[in-house]
Amino acid sequence: MVNKEIREPRQTRSIEKKKKIVEAGFKLFCEKGYHYTNTNEIAKEAGVSTGIVYHYFKDKKSIFLAVMDEVIPRFDAEKIKELNLSKDKKDLEAFFSDLIDKNVKLHQVTKVAHEEFHAMRHSDPDVAAYMNNFNNKFLTEIAEDLPALGFDISHAFEKVDMIYHLIDQYSDAVAINKRDDINYDAMKKLLIEAILNLIYLSIAD
Repeated sequence: MVNKEIREPRQTRSIEKKKKIVEAGFKLFCEKGYHYTNTNEIAKEAGVSTGIVYHYFKDKKSIFLAVMDEVIPRFDAEKIKELNLSKDKKDLEAFFSDLIDKNVKLHQVTKVAHEEFHAMRHSDPDVAAYMNNFNNKFLTEIAEDLPALGFDISHAFEKVDMIYHLIDQYSDAVAINKRDDINYDAMKKLLIEAILNLIYLSIAD
């Protein structure tokens, strides 16, 4: 029987158990997809009982939201840290090239889960609201950090949003929807050029 009383772990051992459940969910969602993974499998992968899973999570969707909240931000936190770089154009080219490569790799590793998560975003209002809030928070933090990093960029919020979606679309194209007639190395160079143009372009209010 599912335990309806959800616990927030306080002790180190309990925190580690919850973390293992989230990481197990992330691993299985990536390997099998969200809809083909059940809580029993997540419990087994995490090395805990199904009852323990329900101590910390109401259902599988709650585990998915915890994956978004605890696993994926580790990648985003690294991206924000890496923004502390030179404003030199060559440095920025190298930075964005590396960032794009990492994002493509992340999309490749999470290909199955990524496709299903996007489908859930359109079909599940809770997931849609959570993912939108997640992305907005991440992009807002980057835009707000730019002046402290020495960048004086007009319309920073709009440009950061555009850059994020350009990189995401490219990563989707390479990892999920790759076409034989497209030179993706050339596309990557065009993408970096477009990003740099956005950064250096001043727009009057």
